[in-house]
Amino acid sequence: MLTLHRLRVVLVAPTHPGNIGAVARAMANMGVAQLTLVRPRDFPHPTATARAAGAQCILEQARRTDSLAEAVADCALVLGSSARPRSIHWPTLSPPAAMRRAAATAAQSPVALVFGCESRGLSNRELEYCHYLVRIDVDANYPSLNLAAAAMVLLYELRKTTVADGDMETGDAADHPSAALDDPNEPRAIADEMRHFYRHSRRVLQQLDFSDDRDAKLHRKLIRMFNRARPYAREIRILRGILTQIERKLKN
Repeated sequence: MLTLHRLRVVLVAPTHPGNIGAVARAMANMGVAQLTLVRPRDFPHPTATARAAGAQCILEQARRTDSLAEAVADCALVLGSSARPRSIHWPTLSPPAAMRRAAATAAQSPVALVFGCESRGLSNRELEYCHYLVRIDVDANYPSLNLAAAAMVLLYELRKTTVADGDMETGDAADHPSAALDDPNEPRAIADEMRHFYRHSRRVLQQLDFSDDRDAKLHRKLIRMFNRARPYAREIRILRGILTQIERKLKN
């Protein structure tokens, strides 16, 4: 399935090799092969191989990176799963809605499903790389899911979506607020393009004395706004062109 082929599971700073192996097993069950590990504490490890229960090929081909930014740089959609309470609101989707959006986007572009460290989940800084937060509906008295269990729930929802919708090879227009205006063949801006845009916009806002390095809350709100909009790559190039022209005017 092309959709599943473009889906990437990203584990941020996993601490137990057994969890890595169990996630690999869940991925193999659901037909997903791309695993990326961000700063794993102990990998490779015999426990990971044992818990993978035959899905060793996923572990052998797993990619390792030093940062989440590197892990999702080429992704047009990044979904973060975390049960950690948030002091600030973040756009949130249910597992079925998130996986419909993931399947639609993966028809054309890479998609990352990101899970945080077992002990703390995703930090606010890590969540800034995600377009949406995905919350699994569990009992409020015990909201924490095992890493592999959370992966299995979401990957199962993804598989149901792709099987039911014939891989959804139609783009993601139906899930976008401006669906009637969307071109399903035009690529969305990938995470690396968005990261450079955010750095550029922050620099220009500081030059305009609109914000400074201490104004993290404003910057985070801008990130949420643009992540929610999921602009096209062409649109980000236009915005960066505007920012560059502003910088030139300020220098003169």
